[in-house]
Amino acid sequence: MPESPAPVSSVVRPGPSTRRNATDPSGATDTPPAPSGARGDQTRVKLSVERRPESQVVLDIAADEDEFARAMDRAYRKVSREVTLPGFRKGKAPRAMIERLYGRGIFLEEAHKEIMEDLYRRALQQEEIVPVGDPQVEMVDPEPIAFRVTVPVYPDVDPGPYADARVEPQDASVDEAAVDEVLERLQKTQSPWVDPAEPRSPREGDQVTIDLEVKEGDEVFQEPAHDAVFVLGESNLFDSLRERIEQMQVGETAQLELAFAEDDETVNESIRGKALSYTITLKGLKERQLLPLDDEFAKTVADADSLEDLRRQIRDDLHQGKTAETRTEVVNKIINTMAETATIDPPVVMIDEAVEDDIKSLRGQLAQQRRTLEEYLRLNNQTEQELRDEMRPVAARRLRNSLLLREIAQREGIAVSDEDLDAELASLASPGANPERLQELYQSDYFRGVLRNDLFERRITERLIELATEGRGAVLNGWVEPEPTDEETADAETSEPVGAVVGDLTAAESESEAAEPVDEGSESGAEGQPVAGTEDAAAAVAPLIGTMGGQPGDVAATATTVDPDATASVSELAAEPDAAQAAALGHEVENVTVAAEAPVDAVTPEEREQGEVGAGGVFADPDY
Repeated sequence: MPESPAPVSSVVRPGPSTRRNATDPSGATDTPPAPSGARGDQTRVKLSVERRPESQVVLDIAADEDEFARAMDRAYRKVSREVTLPGFRKGKAPRAMIERLYGRGIFLEEAHKEIMEDLYRRALQQEEIVPVGDPQVEMVDPEPIAFRVTVPVYPDVDPGPYADARVEPQDASVDEAAVDEVLERLQKTQSPWVDPAEPRSPREGDQVTIDLEVKEGDEVFQEPAHDAVFVLGESNLFDSLRERIEQMQVGETAQLELAFAEDDETVNESIRGKALSYTITLKGLKERQLLPLDDEFAKTVADADSLEDLRRQIRDDLHQGKTAETRTEVVNKIINTMAETATIDPPVVMIDEAVEDDIKSLRGQLAQQRRTLEEYLRLNNQTEQELRDEMRPVAARRLRNSLLLREIAQREGIAVSDEDLDAELASLASPGANPERLQELYQSDYFRGVLRNDLFERRITERLIELATEGRGAVLNGWVEPEPTDEETADAETSEPVGAVVGDLTAAESESEAAEPVDEGSESGAEGQPVAGTEDAAAAVAPLIGTMGGQPGDVAATATTVDPDATASVSELAAEPDAAQAAALGHEVENVTVAAEAPVDAVTPEEREQGEVGAGGVFADPDY
């Protein structure tokens, strides 16, 4: 038999029509022997079928004597055309003579190649089995041939009483305290740093610039940091280190001895069990000059008409985000609740592919940051196998959820046709859009596939919410998009079409632009501001000066000048620009290389598992 049978995807298409093969509690079925005298798909294959855990199916396949005899005859005719015997033309040598010279095995090998392939294909068709991976083959009897094939198959999915699952809607309302908190953060991040009016020691909330040397005994423990910038009380400095800085004057140098226990999980692994000597030089001190919260502030930082208008923008932004987040949480809870009563046992190969997809996705995210998976693994002190092991439970659960949802969709009659896609495109087209341009852009298989998945997810999640909440909806007090004013409608109708019209699909038109290198040069900020990038020095020693990573404010952030035409929301403007700080602390020193990028390494296994429904988080491997 060939080492790997021909692809079976063209024989049977996977899908919910796959019937259950088990007819008794053991999961085995026996098919009666096929009548002799016929060949190919007109006869039934003599076989038995056994279902095993992890969606493995064992096929014991046998050819009857007449069928195998015919295969041997065909093998003789083929072999005789390929061998040369003295005194005989090719194809004319007697069978007995060929067998005497070359052995019977020459015919058996050729017969096996032909009949095993044929019997395997017919067995798959006969039992309506959907392989999802390569089979393992074991020879049982060479003549007449009998062999055993173990093959991973598309799993049977029993969704259980999914319609009985119940989940309560969640409240997405936003209180004024949340608005106040964002406004205060916005005030802090947009206010400039200035020199104190009088010389003084640092205090909480001040920005300090320091040089830092760390030694273990007489040996330099790490490359010294120069001009590292921190905000006291916001950056995650060790308490004793922060307290010592607060006792210093600008220009002063001080020393501090710190010892760390072997089992101290609040610090980076690299410094556990060590006694380190810190030499600190305070080089600069600045304080925030808080801008007044008034109408002028609102116009400057967010292009708002007034402070009240800015508060409204913040409120709407928070409300919209919380509504989306709450809906996702409810949908994930519904899916997990339904999954508790479902029976799904995907084969190992499908889980392997789901993990591989996650690895590819991570590589893509890192590539956008001009990083490699190898750098990521080194920074997180992981091997690739350890990363795969970490991802595996998450990928397996997401795969099971995906299989469950597709089974529910089948039972609920949820599907997306080409007509549905055309209608969706028409409904999303903006006024003034060029129909020919849209036709060209959105008729590609890629875009239609993206839109099909998006539309399918919306329909299935809406149905899940309807079932689990008994029609009450996932969100209470959710944000509702306001109706456009007459002026906005007129502006939209007269505006120049900008190409794409389907949500985030517009990004694809800019992929080539996004791939262009970004100038990493930095410019000095406003007067009194440190040059952008000086926080790298602090990030480099972050494992040595603070607590574990994942907490806000490890390294001081510089204030930014806000472009009123920028597309960032006001809550994004208010966020402390210290993603680097939160990612750096508690990791290896090399984390400075990814400090200014999106914190991919901050994604936990739980976050991977939860996913985001609207972004395909629970729909793994939709093409199965």
